[in-house]
Amino acid sequence: MIKPHVSKSGVAYPDDLVVLKRVYDLICAERGITGGSSEASDLAAEAMRLFSAGVFDEATIGRRLRGG
Repeated sequence: MIKPHVSKSGVAYPDDLVVLKRVYDLICAERGITGGSSEASDLAAEAMRLFSAGVFDEATIGRRLRGG
């Protein structure tokens, strides 16, 4: 299996966006967040903020978005 590219620069490449979207979708489902809502927008912005700050690991992003 080829490991997807994961950015170390804070620039989101397509594979990085797939990871961010997967975490976003999972948390939206867990919390019952409706796409397009202000809460969904805030969650997406926070995911991108974490990524831009150098948090690239899917599990860590998920944990941080959950408040852990």
